This record gives sequence, structure tokens and C-alpha cells, in this order.
Amino acid sequence: MPIKAYAALLSAVIVWGVAPAFIRSFSLTAGPADSMFIRLVTVALFCLPFLPFAARKIARQDWPRLLLVAWVGVFGYFLGSIFGFTYVGSGVGGLIMATQPLIIALLASALGTERLTIATLAGLAVSFAGALYLFSGDLGGSGTSREALMGALMIFACGIAFAINVVFSRPLVRRYGSLTVTLYTMMLCAIPALPFYNANIINVVAGLDLFAWGSLIYLSLVGTILAVIAWNYAVGLLRPTTVGASLYVIPLLAVISGWIVLGEKVTIHTAFAGLIIVGGVALSEFGQRFRLKGPLLGLALVIFAVTMWGLVPVAMRFLLLDVSPQTAMVLRLYPSAVVAACIVVAIGWKRLTWREWLRVTGAALLGSFAYQVLAAYGMHTVPASWTGMLFGLEPVFIALGASLFVGEKLTSWFAVGLAIALAGTAVLMLGSASGSVQDVSLFGLILVTLSTFGWAIYTLLIKPVSVRHGAFLSACLALVITALPLPLFVNARLVQETAGLSGIQWLTVGFVSVFATVLATGAWNTALGHMKSATAGMFLYVQPIVAAIGGILLLGERLSIWLLAGGLLICLGVAISQIPQGLGRRITTPDPSHHKKLLTPLPGTP
Repeated sequence: MPIKAYAALLSAVIVWGVAPAFIRSFSLTAGPADSMFIRLVTVALFCLPFLPFAARKIARQDWPRLLLVAWVGVFGYFLGSIFGFTYVGSGVGGLIMATQPLIIALLASALGTERLTIATLAGLAVSFAGALYLFSGDLGGSGTSREALMGALMIFACGIAFAINVVFSRPLVRRYGSLTVTLYTMMLCAIPALPFYNANIINVVAGLDLFAWGSLIYLSLVGTILAVIAWNYAVGLLRPTTVGASLYVIPLLAVISGWIVLGEKVTIHTAFAGLIIVGGVALSEFGQRFRLKGPLLGLALVIFAVTMWGLVPVAMRFLLLDVSPQTAMVLRLYPSAVVAACIVVAIGWKRLTWREWLRVTGAALLGSFAYQVLAAYGMHTVPASWTGMLFGLEPVFIALGASLFVGEKLTSWFAVGLAIALAGTAVLMLGSASGSVQDVSLFGLILVTLSTFGWAIYTLLIKPVSVRHGAFLSACLALVITALPLPLFVNARLVQETAGLSGIQWLTVGFVSVFATVLATGAWNTALGHMKSATAGMFLYVQPIVAAIGGILLLGERLSIWLLAGGLLICLGVAISQIPQGLGRRITTPDPSHHKKLLTPLPGTP
């Protein structure tokens, strides 16, 4: 194990974890533009005397990579972070920066420098959840919606820049050493900073007090030169996802340093978030030794998918409190389709037969799109916790469809469970009709209930194509087709509502589009290749529990007796209908004859 590399990485993270207090202090004194110019020029002046003696000569063929690292990676990071935090609050900005490890992992995977594992992605997701929990009390943002969007985009761009720095600097560090790469990149960063010079900078420097000078020296010498040397050394020896995952520790250290240095209060909330973050980092680094295959892989993927989908009602309800169903639906599906189309183009696809295209199109339009329309209009008048409970009906409809169209055998337990689950649905509708529960529309409940049929149709139609052509590709093709009818929902109100979204609302859009749609759907389709439809459907009853907890804790929804009784009946009915035929047998990969049966044409097709 490279102990020195881990020690260097830890020292860099500690230095950067303490730095925010000095950065904010100096930026408030000098202003963002002036502080960036002063800091980068000061760093260059520190590095200049050492360049002739300590730096090795860079070969001509490596200069393009070095300039990319310096001007796009390092300077882009400084530019995006300093100016981005001018427009958004620390909570929103910190949460956006928490996506950096995932960007690093994806970039490293795309360039072929590292192969991602389930443990890596799971660890990054856990740490991101910890960051979300850490910043959950400070997500208000600042400024107008347009300024907040600009700041959020700049901070996200600085995360991409830092990922470029981490991934592309690794070969340079291995060839020339961390000291040489650091000296050259810091010198080169001063060049694009020169246009920020103005006559007032001289007065700013002359007016700095002793603490400001101390902050400047710390940020320039310790926080930039020494910390970057240690960081580059670690980058040259450790995996990109390892150094990327360590970034999650920085906000935790910033809180601790604020407690020690400034006397700021550390709450149980902060301590618990810290445990989640550190646990995710450990999982990302050490969990890679445990590779999930076959049934265990399917189990992990389906749990990830249903957890993400359990949070969808919460996120969509949060959006629907301020925007129309049309706007919420377009904001979810259009970015998802763009991302999915890029993935399809990047990985390519085998030629589909016309019957397979018919299945994908049917799954997209009859299943996914119908589900999205009905759910969006239903959730507009139904709380997230109630919506999540109704989504719990999906497993029984999947199992029923599998019995009718695929030939999967059902037992008498299914009929009993279906009756109980439908009784739970009736309880929810009675609660709405009684008038004793506020903000719950009976018509909305009916729409949400009908939407569950859509996902059953999608699951049954897409599975044969997923088996033959790959789960993730099939999901992306379906997402692209799902977005084709969206122009019918575009109007002036959509443009107006989109322009007025806040920073946290854009983060919500990103979650439902990327995590809860593209990644979760791909994970679901992949899981279907390792287990039967009815078995996968069994795990969907986790979804209503997640939705109910999220709606109550995050949106402040009330736990009524109607919700409790109806939800318990739905979950009980789903469990009874599924457990005897799912958990009663081992989860195995379907045999070829089962796949062949799934690939038979739909009734009525030539």
C-alpha cells in the first residue's frame, strides 16, 4: 500500500479543509477578481525562483497536456469557484462541488484510465448523500434566479475543470514528478490571470492588514504550492477515484476547523453527516475488492433503482409546488433524453430488428411516457408520501402482466396479496373523499394509480431487448423515444417558469433527470438480466417507504391515519403477493428457454 501517497493526500485534504475561512476572509477584503489576481500572481512569484533549479525540462509533446492541466484544469477551477460563490450560497455551492468525485470517476472511466466498480459508484453515492445531508440546512442560495443559475453553472464547471486536472495531470506527475508539474502549472496559471489586473489592485494590496497578509501567505504558500505538490504526488500513485473521493472530507474538515478556530457550533446533524461521508469514501476505496456478480449484482442494482425512484415523488412534488405539471415533466424528461442520446452515440448499438424496435417504442410511449404524464398531473395534487404508497402497487401489476403475457406462474398468494393491496388503495381514496385530509385530490390519486400500469407495461416490454442488446443501452433508447412527444407540452408558461427556477430547484431537476431517470432506469434494466420480472418487482415495495419518509422529513408532510393504514395494507399486500414466488426460491439468472419465451412477438404483431 503506498503509505506516502496516502499521507500526501491526507495532508493536502487537511490544508484545503482549513482554507475556506482564509479564502472567504481574503475575498471579502479584496473582492473576488482582485483576490484571484493577487493570489495567482503571488503563487507565481513564489514558484519563479525555484523553476530553474527544481523543475525538470518538459518534453515538447507533453506541453499540450501541461497547458490543458494549467489553463483549463487549475485556472478554470479558481475562476469557477471564486466567482461562482459570489452568486450562490455556501450550501448550494458546496453541494454542487460535491459532484466533483463522480465527475472525476466518470472522466477517468471514459478515457479508459480506470474501470469503475459497483463499490466505487456506491461509495460516491453514499458520500454525496452525506454532503446533501450536511448542506441540507443551507440550501437557500442568494441573488436572483438568473444569478443563482449562473453561479451554479460556474461552480459545476469548476468541478469539471478540477476533474480534468486530476485525470490529465497523472501521466505528467509520473513522468516528471509532482514538484515539476506544480511549479509549471502555477507559473502558467498567472498568464490568464493578468487580464484581471486593474489600477485599484495596488491600493487593495497597500491596504491589507496583518491578518489578510497572513491569509494570503497561507493560501499562496501552504494552501496552493505545498498542498498542490502533495496532491500531485498522490495523483501520480493513487487511483483517480481515490483522490476524488477524498474531496468529500474537505467540507467536514472545514466544519471542524470552524469549531476549533472560530468557535462555531458542531451539531449532531454535522457529526452524522460526517460519518456518512467518511463511510462513503471508505466504501469507494476499499469496497472495490469485493466484486458483485450475477444475482448479487442484480440485487444491488435493483435496490439502487428503487431507492432513487422512492425519492422521485419527493423531488417532483417539490418542483410541482411552484411549476405546472407540463414544466416539471419536460424538465425531467428532456435533460434525461439528451444525456441518454449522448450515451447511445458514445457506446454505439447493434442493429435492432423491427420487432425489437416495436418493443422499445411501445415500452417508451405506452409505458414510460404514459407513466410520466399521469404521474406528473397526479402528483400535482397529491403529497409525495401518498404518491409513494400508490407506487407500491407496481409490483403486483408487473407480476400480473408477467402472468398474462409472458407465462410466469402465479400462486393463490398473489390473489390474496392483490386484494389486500387494492384495499389499501381504497383506504387512501376514501381518506381523500372524506375531506378529513387536506391537499389530497381524489382525481390525483386515480391518475397516480393508473400511472403504475405504465411502469408494468414498460418492464415487460423492455426486458427481451435488454437481454439481447444490453440493459443500459435499451434504457437509453427508450428514454430518447419517451422525449419525442415533449414539444406538444412546450408553451410560454414553461419558458417563464423555467427562467424563474432557484438553485435548489435546478439541483432537483438534475437529480430526477440523471440519477432517478437515466442511472436508475439503466440499473433497473441491468438487474432484469439477473432475475425474473416478478422477483425484481418485489423490491419495488421499498419505494413507497422511501417516498413516505422523504415526504414527511424533507417536505414536512403529515402522517395521517389514512396514509398509515392505506400504506401498510399496500405494502402488506405486495409482500404477500410476491414473497412466496420470489424469496421462496433462490434468485438466479433466467435460463435460455425463459429468455426465448420473452422474445416471442407481442399478441397481434405479425
